[in-house]
Amino acid sequence: MTTAVKKTFFKLPDGREVSLYQLRLADGFGADITDFGGCLTALYTPDRQGVLRDVVLGWREPEAYLENPGYLGALVGRVPNRIGGGRFMLNDQVYQLSLNDRDHSTLHGGNGFSHRLWTVESFAADRLVLTLDSPDQDAGFPGNVRVRAVYALYEDHTLELKFTIESDSFTVADLTNHTYFNLEGENTGVCDTHFITLNSDRVTETDEYLVPTGNLLKVDQTRFDLREGKSFRQILAETPGGFDDNFIIAEKDGIYQENAAVVYGKNSGIIMRIHTSRPGIQFYMGEYLEDSCGYSGKRCSYIRNGGFCLETQCWPDAVNNPEFPQIHVAPGRPRHGMTRWQFGVI
Repeated sequence: MTTAVKKTFFKLPDGREVSLYQLRLADGFGADITDFGGCLTALYTPDRQGVLRDVVLGWREPEAYLENPGYLGALVGRVPNRIGGGRFMLNDQVYQLSLNDRDHSTLHGGNGFSHRLWTVESFAADRLVLTLDSPDQDAGFPGNVRVRAVYALYEDHTLELKFTIESDSFTVADLTNHTYFNLEGENTGVCDTHFITLNSDRVTETDEYLVPTGNLLKVDQTRFDLREGKSFRQILAETPGGFDDNFIIAEKDGIYQENAAVVYGKNSGIIMRIHTSRPGIQFYMGEYLEDSCGYSGKRCSYIRNGGFCLETQCWPDAVNNPEFPQIHVAPGRPRHGMTRWQFGVI
């Protein structure tokens, strides 16, 4: 028997109520999602002993999601990742956004979707449908945009996210989920017992501010080659702090790939397979978790490399690199995306 529970999570300064929605399958597999930022705050999946573990990082105090440093579990947009200089041109017009990343770029849309109260369109034990309206010039972006995000559970222990973005005029928009995973359990510290395989033969080269230069680098015989699999311990030894890089998995958006990334935890035996229609995966290994927190995690204080993100999206700074897969939206030409996180044990 599946269950659906709605709880009061916290209240915004203006008095509006933020809710937490708990989706569960009969065997306990499930997710907790809040309508503030569309944040995935917990995900329970069985380990090799059959014990449910929460494998998603989140804050102990619900009010911490108001600031949510690190964007834990959030839906981010209008444009995920970095826009170099916070500046882009569209239809011969230059748009200047606020700079919220080292005064050099716009990160995750600036004042974006991750820190908004979304509208709940519908809720059931296996599904939560959220919508958000973003007005023209919101955070500096043109066009009136509506985003619809659907979280769904499936019996094979899959959590799916589908989104649709519509606009009344030509604009740019995209969406990703910024969940931090730790497959040993969210309270177990550094993820060095994990192992990852990532089906990518190139990465987008970046400058010192992590903004793409426009060059694409082949991973052959480099530290970026994860096609045959590599332990997090080895990655952290080769790259202190770990990766914060976009791995290319397709030339254009909308090409569905199974097992684009596969990660497992050695101790828990939990394995996560990512299937997606998106052309890139930003693999971030939580280098700044400790510095960015300032709040307590659900059952411990989070530390550097204590969680990792695999953000499925178009390539970063596509708005300034016309040869990259683009994120344009226009009347009658909505954007769609889908990612599935499938869990099991080995």
